[in-house]
Amino acid sequence: MNTYDVLGRVGLPAPVAELAARTWDVVVVGGGHNGLTAAAYLARAGKSVLVLERRDRLGGACTIEEPFPETGWRVSPCAYLVGLLHPLVVEELDLGRRGYVVEVVDPHLWCPFDDGSSIALWEDAQRSAAAVAELSPSDVDGYRAYNALFGRIRRALRAGDRDVWVGDAPDRPALEELLAGDTEAIEVLFDSSIADVVERHVRDERLRTALHGQGVIGTYAGPRDRGTAAVHLMHASGTLEGLPGAWGYVAGGMGRISFALADAAIEAGAVVAAGVPVAAVMPGEGVRLEGGETIRAAAVVSNADPKRTVALCEGGVPDSFRDRVRAWRSESPVLKINCGLSRLPRFPQAAAGVEPHRAMVTISTGIDATQAAYEASRQGRPSPAWCELYFQTAYDPSVAPEGAHAMSVFAQYVPYQLDSADWQGRREAIGDSAIAAVARFCPDVRDCIVHREVLGPPDVEDRIGLTGGHIFQGECLPDQMWDRRFSPRTPVLGLYLCGAATHPGGSVIAINGRNAAMAVLEDAYLSGGGAGG
Repeated sequence: MNTYDVLGRVGLPAPVAELAARTWDVVVVGGGHNGLTAAAYLARAGKSVLVLERRDRLGGACTIEEPFPETGWRVSPCAYLVGLLHPLVVEELDLGRRGYVVEVVDPHLWCPFDDGSSIALWEDAQRSAAAVAELSPSDVDGYRAYNALFGRIRRALRAGDRDVWVGDAPDRPALEELLAGDTEAIEVLFDSSIADVVERHVRDERLRTALHGQGVIGTYAGPRDRGTAAVHLMHASGTLEGLPGAWGYVAGGMGRISFALADAAIEAGAVVAAGVPVAAVMPGEGVRLEGGETIRAAAVVSNADPKRTVALCEGGVPDSFRDRVRAWRSESPVLKINCGLSRLPRFPQAAAGVEPHRAMVTISTGIDATQAAYEASRQGRPSPAWCELYFQTAYDPSVAPEGAHAMSVFAQYVPYQLDSADWQGRREAIGDSAIAAVARFCPDVRDCIVHREVLGPPDVEDRIGLTGGHIFQGECLPDQMWDRRFSPRTPVLGLYLCGAATHPGGSVIAINGRNAAMAVLEDAYLSGGGAGG
């Protein structure tokens, strides 16, 4: 069965009693993309693997849903684009044969400004430099140096056999050694704010407005806060279709990645079951289902975030590990709005020959405005002033009814806990405020919206099961990255982690799941099973 044909609704491959009658080598808790990746690699290595997903649909935050009453809409509710999916996983699991097709977004970014101008930045470096020259001639050299800075860090850390995303996370001395004394690069990796780096390179406030958001996306920090330059670095560290730093739309929606991974796992011999909630992890034994059945396994690989994983454990969690998990920061600042449109809205600032809908559209009024929105949200006041817009139908009409279009809004900042009332009572009004920010540059956007789904952090938490609603399973600031992110190995007997809270971080990467599978296989080979400590 091709899981895309049923949008990840695979159901039960056998009665639960039959699944419980077996003893498995590995049980994977959670059918998100990393859990499915781990299952595929483990099954390919000859292990008996059972994946248990509590929802009726696979994919976790990287799935496809049909949230609108009208048929024909296929929405990627949380994960909108792909850019960090590891080419090694794509190749080794043959995802192309399983339906994974991607189209690179170009222009890479488009941003309108209050003065009626705008800028498009392209995959072609010369074309981008020309766009900068038209906006601010004195900033061309600085813009090139800005891009070169992040490019040389990417090459130092991710080139060929030196790819630090594969395997165990390096510590700071190892990373500094790879950066060979490049002081500027080391500061970006561990200390600098995105505002400092942008302002050091370019002077035009419009260009600063366009660039700074990539350092805060998905992050509960302001652009002037320490470490946010590293957030941009992470998002610029991928390679898509051979293009470094590129992002793109997956044909049919982001869930096609998860569904392709599920097909790879099933073809390799893994058993994948949806609609089967796990009630407890029993260290050294396996898991217990909400129905009371016990699934016995030598190892448990959890795709759940660390806080949910520890909460599932029935004993066996050392106090030091429990304390570390408790201190893990995973409160999301993100509002997601998924819209069905009757037509594409108009951006009056667009220059001739530029189609904003084919870009990732940045909506912002400047670094200080973004910082103020962050600080307001920390006081409980929702302030979705910075937004990024995605129009998948500009590339892929298959996700909407004929003639219609889709728009996804990624807006910041909103708090999990509001200063007054609750999300149930204020959700739509908060959504309205984000759309108002968009309408400042896109006046007819409200007229185009025929369907709308607003998801605040508590909604993502409830629907997907991510603590705090954080789609990266925790902040990707420097103090929660590299060797400070979680290892696949835990100190709990037989328990491993494979989700986005593990190295190398959040987003749809899949190498996290591969790293976890390799850890399980290595430990089984060396010691006959169990965690590696």
